[in-house]
Amino acid sequence: MAADSNQSGGAFPALTSIRFIAAIAVVLSHYSENGLLPLPATVINFIDGGRSAVSLFFVLSGFILTFTYRDTLTHGGARPFYEARIARIYPTILLGLLLCVPVVIFLLHGSHASLMLKWFAIRDDAYLALTLSLICQLLLLNAWLPFSAINQPWNGPSYSVSCEAFFYLLFPFLLRRLTTMKGGRLAWVCVASWLVTGAWIAFLFAYMPVSRSGAMIYSMPLTRLAEFVLGIGAGIVYLRLKARHASQHVRGTLLVVGALAAGVLLSIWRPITPAFFLDAPCFASLILGLALMERPVLGVLSWRPLVRLGEASYSLYLTHLPLALLALMLGFGPSNGWVVVLLCVLVSLVSFHFYEEPMRRRLRARFAAMRRRMSANSDTVLDLQPVKSGVFVSVHTDSTMNSRSH
Repeated sequence: MAADSNQSGGAFPALTSIRFIAAIAVVLSHYSENGLLPLPATVINFIDGGRSAVSLFFVLSGFILTFTYRDTLTHGGARPFYEARIARIYPTILLGLLLCVPVVIFLLHGSHASLMLKWFAIRDDAYLALTLSLICQLLLLNAWLPFSAINQPWNGPSYSVSCEAFFYLLFPFLLRRLTTMKGGRLAWVCVASWLVTGAWIAFLFAYMPVSRSGAMIYSMPLTRLAEFVLGIGAGIVYLRLKARHASQHVRGTLLVVGALAAGVLLSIWRPITPAFFLDAPCFASLILGLALMERPVLGVLSWRPLVRLGEASYSLYLTHLPLALLALMLGFGPSNGWVVVLLCVLVSLVSFHFYEEPMRRRLRARFAAMRRRMSANSDTVLDLQPVKSGVFVSVHTDSTMNSRSH
């Protein structure tokens, strides 16, 4: 869920706003599961325990990255893209882990074996499991290991960022290939990737132990890649439609209405598990439709406070569970859990404004400075190339000439 907030908030305020709606669905689900909110089971089932919200994040990520980087990645190198992604996601990963430190200390140095099992799925060898989990989360590899004692300790929701890191690795290649495809072939590739994922999920359900299949279905990057591809496809379609320089408001409205109707029907019906598999195409249509509409939902989704909450949704997503566990340690429960929800939203806004964005800008500036130094060093090497006579010559190179001066 790590789309650039400044880009998505500027060009697509409605898409930034729905990030908050999705993030708060995850928060409410996790807080209900941990006994901080007395939400009815029908509500949790309707929002699929927050899992469908993560699907929306993956689709939205593919869409926003396509809009943002299509030109630069089509005609340039991928290094600036990777640097921007690291600067965007990693500071908040570290913040979430830091908030987990008091929880880990509390569990390790008290008689809390039941809580260690409930919160972190660790039964034995707690130190080993916590160390391996921490290493995997720092390296953004935790989603690849279908073991609860690796996925759930520390900051469990970070599995989605592990998936995103894999998507980012593939994105330059996927974008270059998909942007060259005509409309029919692009649609076929998106649908085929979605259907192959469905077949893979069915295989896991049928032949893998329940203790492994759940994590492989909900968390493993390969299982979630099709959602990201759907987002890329929607982004390419958006750019092609906008290139026609004609209003697409009616088309966008129809897409949004159809996506919402299908999404609500699926949320009530839930014909298959996992629910997010059927939700993903609806999210692609919803995102494309909102981007095409001129005033989405009568401008409500462009309301600045809601957009600001959407910009802070990444911080909300990665800090809400550590804060929930800290609240449980302090004795909060169903009667006052709503206070913790409000606190989480406030912390996300403060984190975004004073930590996440400043760190992102600082890291990007540092990466840019490193590239300039490397470029300068490369130019110096070119200016000092030896020839057989032992005399150094200056070599000037550009796209039109290759001249030498002694």
